[in-house]
This record gives sequence, structure tokens and C-alpha cells, in this order.
Amino acid sequence: MKTKKAKLRDKADKLWAMSLRKKECEVCGSKFILAVHHFFPKSQFGHLRYEENNAVTLCRDCHFSHHSKSNPKIHQAIVANRGVKWYNILAERTREKPSSYQTIKYYQDVINKYE
Repeated sequence: MKTKKAKLRDKADKLWAMSLRKKECEVCGSKFILAVHHFFPKSQFGHLRYEENNAVTLCRDCHFSHHSKSNPKIHQAIVANRGVKWYNILAERTREKPSSYQTIKYYQDVINKYE
């Protein structure tokens, strides 16, 4: 059974992704089976989990190619499309030492923002 915090995180994740998903894959332009990918992984940069600039829309094939095959062309294409300035700003954010997050209030605030 999931904890209250885990349920809130799941809801926040879904609302965040639904609100930021674009109409086509940012790598190949496909309009089918789209998902929101974290450019900088939430597993390593949890404080960027709900950072809107970290959200990248990918089709199933590009997302699979990135995660399963570690295809570097996926990230290269995203940086080429969004620009080096975007990348540098986001990369700088990875070095931040975030204050407290992953609390019930934190997830509830994300939910309130995207509902």
C-alpha cells in the first residue's frame, strides 16, 4: 500500500507531465505515443523533478532509444533544438543544493499549481 506522500508524488508527476507534454516529439517530430522525459534524470537531480525546463516531450521510440540503447543522439538533438544557452542554464541548476523538498507540502504545492 502506497503512503500518502507516494500517492501525492504520483499525482503531481501525472499533472506535471500532462501540462507540459507538447504535440510532437522534440527529436523526430512524431505525434504518436508521447511522453514527458526528464532531460536531467529525476533519480539523480530530484530537485529538478518538476522544473519545467527539464521536461522534454519524446515519442515512445525516441524515449526507448534513449533509455534502452543509451543513444547519445537523443540528447544531442534536444540540445541542438533547444540551444546551448538552455542547456547551460539547466546544467547550472543541477549544481544547486536544494532546500527541503519531497515533503507532503511540496507535492501538494505542485498539484495545486497544475490542477
